[in-house]
Amino acid sequence: MNTPYTWTRARSGEQKEQRINEIVLATESLYKKFGYEEITFVQIAKEAGFTRSNLYKYFKSKEEIFLEFLKYDIKLWKNDLLNDFYKDGYYSIDEFSEIWADLLKKNRRLIELISILYEHLEKHASFESLLNFKESFSEVFQLMAEHLVNKIEGLSFEKVIEFFSLQSALGIGLFQMADLSDNQLKVLEKPKYSHYKIDFHEKFTKGVKYILAGLLGTKN
Repeated sequence: MNTPYTWTRARSGEQKEQRINEIVLATESLYKKFGYEEITFVQIAKEAGFTRSNLYKYFKSKEEIFLEFLKYDIKLWKNDLLNDFYKDGYYSIDEFSEIWADLLKKNRRLIELISILYEHLEKHASFESLLNFKESFSEVFQLMAEHLVNKIEGLSFEKVIEFFSLQSALGIGLFQMADLSDNQLKVLEKPKYSHYKIDFHEKFTKGVKYILAGLLGTKN
């Protein structure tokens, strides 16, 4: 990326949105090469063609930029969700769970970012940026919840809220258990420890089935 241009501060809402989009795209470019811990505020500024002081006019920290980056990925996930759950009528728990797990597999970066959301991004963001993130997510969540209510028989809006909370906890926990270093993987190659190896997609699919069956009071 790193495209130089004569920098001028955004004067309109549309210009500001364009600047923020440039920052998000620069962050995405860096994230493809480096992990979250390795990326710095200065690196993002350089990749976006900003000076550090100019970037500071839009975001106060790396964490705030990554919250915006996460908002971008949540919107991508939302669009996939609306496209993948397209048929009229209800899905069975098995059908829904398979599609739901495939959605997360297709949007792997989303679960990577959510796995650092509470411990890193939210804890070190300003009140204003955190509030903005929550408001933005609430709007997307409302749309997704209304859509899902019509996809599984007996799934009320209140149960969708519970489902989102439980599946998020499940996804974060399983991802951290499955996203291993080379040394961890080498240890798990030994027969004595192989049973500790986690197939994320398989376990997540099964977990989603259990959550839905519990919420709906059915046997699965």
